[in-house]
Amino acid sequence: MTGRQVGVIAGAVLVVLFALFWIGATVWFFGDENPDRLQDREWVARAEARCAQTRDELDRLPQARDAVDMDDRADQIEASTAVLAAMTADLAASAPEGDDGELVELWLGSWEVYLGDRIAHADALRAGEDRQFRVTVDPERGDGVDALLDAFADRNRMPSCGDPLDIG
Repeated sequence: MTGRQVGVIAGAVLVVLFALFWIGATVWFFGDENPDRLQDREWVARAEARCAQTRDELDRLPQARDAVDMDDRADQIEASTAVLAAMTADLAASAPEGDDGELVELWLGSWEVYLGDRIAHADALRAGEDRQFRVTVDPERGDGVDALLDAFADRNRMPSCGDPLDIG
């Protein structure tokens, strides 16, 4: 083996070890002790099921990206937003108590902002403003409210409960 081949192999081994270290550190450090992780795993399972049902309902609706004009697109956004609003109302009605309830309340607050952003987008379309969908940015975190929805859903293993990405 030449010196170059040894160097390439050593470099590849270092990259793999570095990746394994960070994956292991992330799993060990954040595992099940993440402060945003809900302890009531039964509620999480019910929430995921309700969110999955909502995703199925959204899949049956006409997609906003397939709209024939801005009014049609606004109608489709409003229809899908109504489905999401029903989901969040159900989740709020069944929210756990205590610390988990406080976390769920914050998350559902982000959902309310997101739903308002969707309605504002539909209103803008009706007013003739064909623009990209914009979400509110949380001033404390600097992230869009959609990222907050996704982060909480990911941390709690509720993949169906994040941003539906249906506006396009």
